Amino acid sequence: MKSIFSISTLLLVLLVGLPAFAQDVIDHKPFNALLKTYVKGGQVKYSALKDSEEDYAKLKAYVEAVGTAEVKGSKDAQLAFYLNAYNALVISSVLDNWPVKNVLKVDGFFKKIEHKVAGQTMTLDHLEHTIIRPTFKDARVHFALNCAAQSCPPLKAKAFTHKNVQKVLEANTKAFLPKATKVEGNTVTTSKLLEWFADDFKHDEGSVQAYLAKYVPEHAELLKGEDIKITFAEYNWALNGK
Repeated sequence: MKSIFSISTLLLVLLVGLPAFAQDVIDHKPFNALLKTYVKGGQVKYSALKDSEEDYAKLKAYVEAVGTAEVKGSKDAQLAFYLNAYNALVISSVLDNWPVKNVLKVDGFFKKIEHKVAGQTMTLDHLEHTIIRPTFKDARVHFALNCAAQSCPPLKAKAFTHKNVQKVLEANTKAFLPKATKVEGNTVTTSKLLEWFADDFKHDEGSVQAYLAKYVPEHAELLKGEDIKITFAEYNWALNGK
């Protein structure tokens, strides 16, 4: 019976293909290879990537695939797609405007420059605030999206996939927040991200304090108290690489 079932299952897969939930929206392996080569410790070797005709062409091909993709499949597959799309488009846009020392010095980097994503033309801000945040309603995305600045959560040398996205989101959040959060007396200073996107963190855990308490366990008791002051560090927009 076991062998008959296996053969039947194989025939079904051959006839109808793998179920959508078992696939990524597009192949992320090319982007993963580029990240492994050009990202070290959260810093991007932009100049080296720009100078490599072969790898720069691979990045452009991946960006083109993002632009023509048909977004379907599991929620994790879609989330992985959009996170990779954002990060790849940021890198590509930096290189399109190279040399860059600070993306805020590039006119309309987030709000005016348009990109193709899944057949639609949009800005990076539209992708983040109109698609990713409201669609997936998961504050951990803020520790996955990299805006090419030193204060951004570090870009990992690994692309998201439907298989790893939940695990990597959790790992990124657990790695970033304790490093970004400092305590002095009853004053807690943390990343500006938690001020800018306070509603997202409140949605997930009820308050910014509760979110921090979850991911900064060494200060959880203090963070759960009422007699604390939360401040937010200045954001360093210097480019996350060279």
